[in-house]
Amino acid sequence: MGQEKYYRHNFFAFVWHGIFLYVANAFTQITTVQTSLIFILTGSSLLSGLLLSAHRLGSVVPQLFFVNWVQRSAVKKPFLIAAVLIRGTAMLVMAAVLFFSADPRSPLSLTIIFLILLTFFLAGGMGDISYFAVFSKTIDPKKRGRNFGYRYFLGGLLGLGAGYLTKQILSHQQEFPANYALLYLLAGAALYVAWAGFASLKELPGAVKEEKTSWLGHFRLLKDNPNFIKFIWVEILLSSTGIVLPLYVIYAKSQLNLPLSLVGVFVTAQIAGDIISGPFWGRLGDKRNYRLVLFLIGLLSATTPLLAILLPRVHPNLYILVFLMIGVTYKGLSLGISNYLLEIAPKSEVPSYVAVKNIMQLPSILYPLIGGFAVGYIPYEWVFAFVAVILFVGTGVAARLYCGKSKFKDRLSLWQIMD
Repeated sequence: MGQEKYYRHNFFAFVWHGIFLYVANAFTQITTVQTSLIFILTGSSLLSGLLLSAHRLGSVVPQLFFVNWVQRSAVKKPFLIAAVLIRGTAMLVMAAVLFFSADPRSPLSLTIIFLILLTFFLAGGMGDISYFAVFSKTIDPKKRGRNFGYRYFLGGLLGLGAGYLTKQILSHQQEFPANYALLYLLAGAALYVAWAGFASLKELPGAVKEEKTSWLGHFRLLKDNPNFIKFIWVEILLSSTGIVLPLYVIYAKSQLNLPLSLVGVFVTAQIAGDIISGPFWGRLGDKRNYRLVLFLIGLLSATTPLLAILLPRVHPNLYILVFLMIGVTYKGLSLGISNYLLEIAPKSEVPSYVAVKNIMQLPSILYPLIGGFAVGYIPYEWVFAFVAVILFVGTGVAARLYCGKSKFKDRLSLWQIMD
């Protein structure tokens, strides 16, 4: 039997890690808490966008450097352990800097803050390669989506409490930056608890890829698999939501004049969206296929920036629904992308597929910068509408992905969904 006998144990190990990773992210949401912190410290929407770009860059750059190490290692788990420990430590150091810095707005403090966050992002990129290699190896392929769904649901329930606590902490604006420092402290503690999940993983030594593939050699996948190229385009286009993600909270504060204390409510709404949608996307993908998941998420993602334009005109408080939609689609996109990749990638080639995919979508790291730059010259509403068009195009490309699990293998339409 081999690795299969540990499927059940490892299923819960990944769920454990995912739950507390979710809690950590709730305390330091990249689209709300961290974006608002950088905006408060610098007063710059461009630098707020730079934070999201650094996040994307850090998730990609280390991967081609680590892919050969991971593929040539019989056991991939140590790479995961190292990544989580580095990320947890970075959050604790960030808390210390905010607590003890005499002037967090000084150039030196801002430089240190960005370096800490970059270290956090780089560790995530290192862990990403090994994560998918271990996940594809140790989790029952028929229950991968369900695993994501449990994480989103259970983590989301705890995350609601974290979101409420975030709201209470941020409501004490007179205590800045200590209030943000406390959030990073809580996030670091949650990551150390999450580490226990990966520490308990049972991974048997697997096949080792003896030959070292050259840096360019990994890109042969693009020549060998045209559908893989189409899939990369889907991610690039649907990820264009990153143009507006850092702008939603800034738009609320600077254009709609909503109070900063609502950031915690936005976090809670986003987590609620995850809870509602996570199990649904996972079950739909496992039972049907992940092309369908990507197609539906594309449709919903395209409506979100349009809602950001229309809802405040009805009533400002309805703007909270925008973050509910972000919750429904943002994590769901990650679930769909990850699991569709595992559907088309051979197990031995998973690290290469992950690295090549992420390198090819590197231009998308500029999305947040584009958004931050654009709103200096173009009304927010025009930026939101432009992104909606890109997302509709991405949805159309997703409908044309190959899917071996569907009777409509080469094309999906709205009529076929109802068939």
